[in-house]
Amino acid sequence: MDLAQSLVEQFGRMVRRDGGELSLLDVEGSVIRVGYRLGADPTCADGACVMPHVELEQLMNETVARRHPDMRVTVEVLS
Repeated sequence: MDLAQSLVEQFGRMVRRDGGELSLLDVEGSVIRVGYRLGADPTCADGACVMPHVELEQLMNETVARRHPDMRVTVEVLS
């Protein structure tokens, strides 16, 4: 399994807890593009417990940097 798909599966488990979904959009050169459909946790009335896409992107980049420091991840919010 390649790095990009493995990353999407790993973090997909995390965002599914609040109904979110990740998808691999593209890998071009050293950039992995990931789509993020935000979920909603029914116990959080204001949506504050849904992971912000910038925080998700940061976590994904930290994970990728440990294995492949030349790669980076961009997370795009999908509607």
